[in-house]
Amino acid sequence: MGAIIYWFLVRFVLVLLAAWVLYSFVPNYEDWWMMFFIAVAVLVIYPAQLACRKHIASIRDAGRNGLCATCRHFRPSEALCAKLDEHVRIDYTPCGGEGWDPAGSNT
Repeated sequence: MGAIIYWFLVRFVLVLLAAWVLYSFVPNYEDWWMMFFIAVAVLVIYPAQLACRKHIASIRDAGRNGLCATCRHFRPSEALCAKLDEHVRIDYTPCGGEGWDPAGSNT
C-alpha cells in the first residue's frame, strides 16, 4: 500500500509542475483550473484507484494459501505473516512451513 501512496504523490507533483509550466500558455484562468483538476483525476487518482483494487484483490487471494490461512501468525486483513513480517502470496509461504503454528494454539 505504501507504493500506491508513493506513486500517487510522485504523479501529483509531476502534474503540479506541468500545470505550473503550462500556466503561462493558458490565457483564461478558469480554463487552467479545469485542466488541472481533469489532469489530477485522470493522471493521479484513477491509476491509484486501479492499483488499490489490484492490491485488495491480491490480499483476498493470499487467504487461499492453505498453510498460511490456518496459522496463528497470519493476519488476513494485511496478508502478512506477523512472525516474519513478510507478505503472503498464494504461491509463496514466507516460512516454508517451518514456523507454522495452528491458529487455535496458545503457545
